[in-house]
Amino acid sequence: MAKEFEAAGMPVAYLTTLDGLARSVGAPRIVRGKAITNVAGDPNLRPSDERALRKELINKALKALTTPVNEPTAFD
Repeated sequence: MAKEFEAAGMPVAYLTTLDGLARSVGAPRIVRGKAITNVAGDPNLRPSDERALRKELINKALKALTTPVNEPTAFD
């Protein structure tokens, strides 16, 4: 699906912990999440720390969306 959006001119940032799988299917921009069970968070953190983690992931994704790529690229 990400490749179809990209082909239509809409950049996609794929948030995942399975970056190898994302690369194998050709996802253009890969943002590594926290854990398989909690990709965009960590329930073991205090609420304020979890918000900070989520904000960091969103900022990485926004940076990825504004970065031109020609092949699957991971943003750490």
